Amino acid sequence: MRPLVPSLSRRAARATIVTATLVTATLVATACTVSRDEEVALGADEAKQVEAQLPLLGDPDVERYVSSLGRAIAERTSRADLDWHFRVVNTDVVNAFALPGGYIFVNRGVLERADRMDELAGVLGHEIAHVVLRHSVQQMQKAQKTNVGITLVCTLTHICNNAAAQVAINVGGSLAFAKFGRRAEAQADSAGFANVVRAGIDPSGMQSFFEKLLDEEAKHGPQSRVGAWFQDHPGTRDRVDAIGAMLAAQGAQGRQGLVADDEGFRVMKRRLQELPPPPSPPDTVVQ
Repeated sequence: MRPLVPSLSRRAARATIVTATLVTATLVATACTVSRDEEVALGADEAKQVEAQLPLLGDPDVERYVSSLGRAIAERTSRADLDWHFRVVNTDVVNAFALPGGYIFVNRGVLERADRMDELAGVLGHEIAHVVLRHSVQQMQKAQKTNVGITLVCTLTHICNNAAAQVAINVGGSLAFAKFGRRAEAQADSAGFANVVRAGIDPSGMQSFFEKLLDEEAKHGPQSRVGAWFQDHPGTRDRVDAIGAMLAAQGAQGRQGLVADDEGFRVMKRRLQELPPPPSPPDTVVQ
């Protein structure tokens, strides 16, 4: 179920990605206090903690497709040298998260709500951009001496609903690590847009997926299954408008030849529907 990602003509891609490439180079330079090897080691260590606590989906067909699509995007960035890892978390809460060194976690809820490959690619491209820009490294530096693993469990699965769990997390002081600010999110949107275009994928999915989440929140409120997304990805309405401006600047002609969907995505979706429903969130956090 390898995603269809055609080669992109230089003419179509150049105007779209040149600005984001320059921004990316500048931003990466500001996070140079942690070496590449240190970053990878940090990410690997935290990924082990997270995987020990998160309910991972573990279905080889679904994981293979998500990894294949993610790698197709990541390997066309300036950090193609990283050994990228993509894991699917078995929860219907809509969220995704990036760890240093190329470790990306995406929730089953994202896969279930994505109707086309380009919508899932937009989420992956955004999280990949956080790694490329080293946002996670910067957050990790802020979160030294805290239990990052517990924070990520809350972020990814939204299981820290009860008061006791919230107190434990707040006392731990690690809540700040789980969230990027509006500026970082906007930067990841811009770089993520360029990431998917560079991989030959239509970036329109970024806008349509965000719009879908906004509609769901409007119908069901902030406590819905998409609430975690808005808590951890602030400024979404403004970001949707910014993505719309990028699409307008690119124009329909600039998206000619870019792929919005593929058969592998549809096969993955059918397989996802065959799986048992995700487990109910526990009442407390495993510490």
